[in-house]
Amino acid sequence: MTPSPKVNLLQAIRNESPNHVPYAGEGAFRIVDHRGRKPPRDGTDEWGVQWAPLPAGYVAGAGEPLESYPIAPPATRVAELRELAFPNPTDPSLFAGLMDDIDRAETLIIGQHPAGILERFVLLLGMQSGLTALITAPEASSEALERIADYHAGLARGYIAAGAEAAWLADDYAGQNGPYVRPSLWRRMILPPLARVIAVYREAGLPVFLHTCGRAEAFVPDLLDAGVDVLNLQSDACDMAALKARYGQRIAFFGGIASRTLFFGTPEEIRQSARYAIETLGKEGGLILAPDQPLAFPTENLSALVEAAREYGQYPIEG
Repeated sequence: MTPSPKVNLLQAIRNESPNHVPYAGEGAFRIVDHRGRKPPRDGTDEWGVQWAPLPAGYVAGAGEPLESYPIAPPATRVAELRELAFPNPTDPSLFAGLMDDIDRAETLIIGQHPAGILERFVLLLGMQSGLTALITAPEASSEALERIADYHAGLARGYIAAGAEAAWLADDYAGQNGPYVRPSLWRRMILPPLARVIAVYREAGLPVFLHTCGRAEAFVPDLLDAGVDVLNLQSDACDMAALKARYGQRIAFFGGIASRTLFFGTPEEIRQSARYAIETLGKEGGLILAPDQPLAFPTENLSALVEAAREYGQYPIEG
């Protein structure tokens, strides 16, 4: 009997020999946003971060923060984060009606968190000031990072109570050429609070997806050990095939198709890129074929991705 798309998706996440490679657009999952997760089209958000106005036609939540932060430089002011009012993650209205129109029997509901542990830290302080504070004021920085983790853990419990069945976390640690935070510093300062958030979902028996940009291979072993089930990596920055070869059935991927390819490639190039991802990353499961980023790609290229998933994604995978 052919499993439902949702059951097949869960089998792929667990590397349990699914029927086919699940793919974006199949309807097996829905990523949901609590009220206020996306930043405003213009003005100051609930954290006190100011955002540049979005041009007409742009989707809310796609903007850029202005260089005006709740805690302005220098980095020594990080201690002021002890007193900064954070939003209330236990407010039940954040999740009211969020999942009412979703068929839970057919669709995995994934609760999406706002800026992750490090990203929220630098949004409150500014990038340069925040990264400097991690080194020059580690005690105050650690206190702030734990407060941010408390917020995310509260959101996690709210999502779970509302019916979410998985988590989508996002945090960036690397650029195109490698980490911009030393892995040793990251393990000491960022990983422990992040692991606390992950643990809320793992203790409930729910899978955790984590997005991170850039050449982030250095962080993968610790993320897997912390309980991340599915990694959404930048496939034109990371050696995805090498990660699959090294970690085997411990690792699962969401993505596999670079944003650059989906924007500028031809439909045939998309099909070949999708086939390569399926054959290298999804041999016995462990792949959800999708764009690396949820952007507004050409319709014909998204259609080519779906066509390739259907043509090449039936198990057993050849190649």
